[in-house]
Amino acid sequence: MTSETPGITDDEDARLMLAVQAGDPLAFEQLMQRNQSRVAAFLRRFVGEQAVEDLTQEVFMRVYRHRATYRHEARFTTWLYRVAHNVAFNALRSKNRRPETLFSAVRRKFSGGTTALGFEESVLGKTNATPTKQIAKVELQQIVRDAVEKLPPRQREATILSRFNGMSYNEIASVMNMTPQAVKSLLCRARLNLKEILAPYVDDGRRES
Repeated sequence: MTSETPGITDDEDARLMLAVQAGDPLAFEQLMQRNQSRVAAFLRRFVGEQAVEDLTQEVFMRVYRHRATYRHEARFTTWLYRVAHNVAFNALRSKNRRPETLFSAVRRKFSGGTTALGFEESVLGKTNATPTKQIAKVELQQIVRDAVEKLPPRQREATILSRFNGMSYNEIASVMNMTPQAVKSLLCRARLNLKEILAPYVDDGRRES
């Protein structure tokens, strides 16, 4: 077992999934309880609000249906998001519409650094916290949401998995069926696109007139 492969005692979800494979129905219920909200959050950010409940159910139906194919070679959540990825893209193709991304906060800087501050806070942190600036901050948050919605679907998904779900390049590569280097390039393009879209608003946190 490699250092990147979690042991069974380190991954409760994997332990539960192996129990599901062994025919334990209570284990599947626990697995759903532990992961339902995170799957719904991923789908909501990626495909919008309207179909989240149905799509989340579809993800777990597929998990159960394909339980025999699971192998404990990586974290269970990586395998789970691969299933969610397939369900999400099938939904986008069937609806033939652009996802209505609900990006309420970006929890790390888009520059790739790790920080508890959101992207908006990192931009506005250099300004004074006056009432006027607080209004500008709310406005900038909406601008960021709009900017993320304009990203191509694969760039948007990689950004969600990286920034909201804390996945590594290797994990995202497994979910999206890409190489880690391709994921790195995809995220780089996403950051450049976001910086270009947000450039007019970064200097003072207000829209240009």
